[in-house]
Amino acid sequence: EYDTVTERINVMGVTVKIEEIKELMRKALALRGITGEYAEFMISDYLESELEGHRTHGLSKFLTVDAGLSRRSGEMKLLKQKGCYAQVDGNGELGHIAALYSTNLAIAAAKEHGVGITALKNVGRYSRITPYARKISGEGLVGMITNNGGPACVAPFGGAKAMFGTNPLCFSFPSGRGKPYVFDFATSQKVRQAIVENRPLPDNCFIDGEGNFTTDPEKAEAGVPFGGPKGYALCYALEVMTGAFVGAKMGYNARDEYDLGYLFVAFSPEMFTTLDTFTEEVDALAGDVRGCPPMKPGGQVFVPGEIFGSRPVSQIPSDEAEVEEDVYRRLKIMSVSLEGGYENNKKLN
Repeated sequence: EYDTVTERINVMGVTVKIEEIKELMRKALALRGITGEYAEFMISDYLESELEGHRTHGLSKFLTVDAGLSRRSGEMKLLKQKGCYAQVDGNGELGHIAALYSTNLAIAAAKEHGVGITALKNVGRYSRITPYARKISGEGLVGMITNNGGPACVAPFGGAKAMFGTNPLCFSFPSGRGKPYVFDFATSQKVRQAIVENRPLPDNCFIDGEGNFTTDPEKAEAGVPFGGPKGYALCYALEVMTGAFVGAKMGYNARDEYDLGYLFVAFSPEMFTTLDTFTEEVDALAGDVRGCPPMKPGGQVFVPGEIFGSRPVSQIPSDEAEVEEDVYRRLKIMSVSLEGGYENNKKLN
């Protein structure tokens, strides 16, 4: 693992201005008919992931957009909309676009009814949950978002075969200080980043094909839920909430990402208090948390979401980024051609 942001950057390759990266991405999306709010949201998410070190969700992932576009089968369909809830069939739409559409529906319903709930299915993956939760709280609302992050890759507690998804869960709360509080976590360990960084897995967190624990990311067949039986129960519950409840598939029946379900919920603090009172109280609690005496001398206690690796997110450089040379090359091609993504340019290698 990289000890600091600087060490991580030094091994990645080419230094590129953030504005240049944004413009290349903007041109690439425009060529594919994606502009306006959807384009800017996608650019922000992929680039933020890259800067925060989540490279599996960063620029290299952006290069696979063409593969996602190939699965579109028509316009998104609003299957049901009644009072505070709605159900959307994405018809194979890109995850970012369908998720942002669903988030906006939940926000509008919460502002009218106090609660807004959108169920989404039949879309590509949308990367991280955080940006959607942050958008909800940016509107002065409390957000809760989850999805069954399969196909099956997590074993039930005591089991030796994958059955559930990673099933992430995210809460967001508006703040009086401008930046919402976002708590985003999966209910299992993840293996993909270990493969990217060529490092061993933690002990007793992954199972191989023979049902034994392994630290080799190439042999891992299933993860285990965090927190033992309690984490397993949460993972199981989220599988149901984003499967049967939203009209999507669960467990072994979820064969690919388009079988998965997504749930977006927005709550208005005005139902039970005022927004000003709510934000004052959550800000006060956050201040108390930060002021909690640390266990280790010289340590510091952070509110969830405030820190990446060993440094606060606020300290990550924002005017330029270091990206892999091949990713930068492909991004430039993608900005002027429909053949720039990983899925369509093997002939360039």
